[in-house]
Amino acid sequence: MSHPASPSPTGSLDIDPATAPCKQDEVGTFARYFGPAVFSVAFVVGLAGNGLVLAVLGRRRCPWPFADGFLFQLAVADLLLVLSLPFWATQFTQPWPFGEALCKLLGALSTLNGYSTAFLLACLSVERCLLIGHPTWLHRHVRPSHVGLCSALLWGLALGLSSVELHFRSVGYTPQAGAVTCHLGFGAREADSWRLGLRLAAFLVGFLLPLLVMALCYCRIVARLRRAQLPHRRPAVRLLAAIVALFALSWGPYHGFVLVDSLERLGHLARDCAREKVLDFGLLFTESLGLLHCCLNPVVYAFLGAKFRRELSRLSPGRGGHWSPRDSQALEDFSRATEPSTAQAGDGSVML
Repeated sequence: MSHPASPSPTGSLDIDPATAPCKQDEVGTFARYFGPAVFSVAFVVGLAGNGLVLAVLGRRRCPWPFADGFLFQLAVADLLLVLSLPFWATQFTQPWPFGEALCKLLGALSTLNGYSTAFLLACLSVERCLLIGHPTWLHRHVRPSHVGLCSALLWGLALGLSSVELHFRSVGYTPQAGAVTCHLGFGAREADSWRLGLRLAAFLVGFLLPLLVMALCYCRIVARLRRAQLPHRRPAVRLLAAIVALFALSWGPYHGFVLVDSLERLGHLARDCAREKVLDFGLLFTESLGLLHCCLNPVVYAFLGAKFRRELSRLSPGRGGHWSPRDSQALEDFSRATEPSTAQAGDGSVML
């Protein structure tokens, strides 16, 4: 983006203020404290929350209901990302000390989580839509082998998209950070092309298209619940709306800042140090918010479900498996809200 400086008549460098590199020392100083703090909280909450989800699902005998299978995979994907957070937190405070092999692996895991989470939520949305709108067709025509094949395809696609990290991730000195970091190292000539291509793929394939699938499915679910005039539909509608809203609010702001940053890198926006400072702070905040999604998933998909609270209480020896009347009523309300008007017993999920 900047042009080479030319020597002045006195022999010193005559640097054009319009092309001089912007100094963002404030961003770097703030990140050294903000990053480790946020990642530490996400690590503790995510490890505990996703661990409880896996513990509850691990008590169930196979075959699992379709929804529980997708939620199990979602917890595994989030747990893999959670385990990588301490390594990324270290990079905020010191040069990357873990070598290039681990750099490539952790970069691939982070990208894998982003794609697999979006795909799994889209599959879960389709499954819930079919269960509420077409339960008979779902139970007659969809088999566990079909869900297994779907899961294998989405994980294969996510692995393929994240394999780019294995190729481009490298450890080296970056002038922006002033230290040795684990980063995406592109060649000078193709840097803009690769960066734009990867960002576009992450936005379209890893965010926008899955979000459209989720929104469409949940709109159909809400319409189905309204047509059935179910008296206890509000808890279910709130839970379903939270699923879409959390995903959109976690990653939407980050993609917005990435879009502005890409436009500036391509020259469509004039360089401005004040805007670049806002961009750097914005990318730091919004990417951290997106990574927090891995520890918020258990809260929305599990802890807000009355069924999950019942199963969780059975894991707690202090409660002795106590199940309060209030929890029973909440479970009954949710079941009525999600069951179709036909005599359908439900899918037996302990999570939804």
